[in-house]
Amino acid sequence: MAPRILLQPGQIWTPQDSRVPCRRIVDLSERVLAYSPFPDTDAPSYENVSQSFFRRWIRESRATLSGQTEARAAPATELAKKVATLRKACGMSQSELAAAMGLSRSAIAALETGRTSSANRHLPKLAQIFEVPPELFLGGMVEQTTTMDLSPDERDLIDLYRRLPTERKMEIQKYAERRARA
Repeated sequence: MAPRILLQPGQIWTPQDSRVPCRRIVDLSERVLAYSPFPDTDAPSYENVSQSFFRRWIRESRATLSGQTEARAAPATELAKKVATLRKACGMSQSELAAAMGLSRSAIAALETGRTSSANRHLPKLAQIFEVPPELFLGGMVEQTTTMDLSPDERDLIDLYRRLPTERKMEIQKYAERRARA
């Protein structure tokens, strides 16, 4: 089974065929997605389609996530948004997700607003419930690829990082963020 594609406003999807226009996600509701051609044409036009229809277009056109027009939020905020977005995409209420997780509804609300620092211990269970890879919570879109030259030290660090369990990866990301700000 292919991993679920997490859709968010601001994402720009570029199809493999350069003759087909890119699509920028403008808005996302319970099951409906609004997108516009990218770059925007003179007269802004939005098309509303189901999320499943847009995901099918991504697969069929072999589109890749090429950029975001908005600044990235802090990782804790991005994680919170992903949990809320996936829950809504699966048609679950906070109470239903809480029951599936064995948590209270208020604990789910805290996860979805980034008010808790214990989100990392719930990632494997969330990934199982939403049928997505745990890595999706840590770094964004699994399909997104980048190419860069790495030093031997950087390659070693990445190799070690990939061997870590999901919970440890989250701890390492938080530690690196704090150190980078200092």
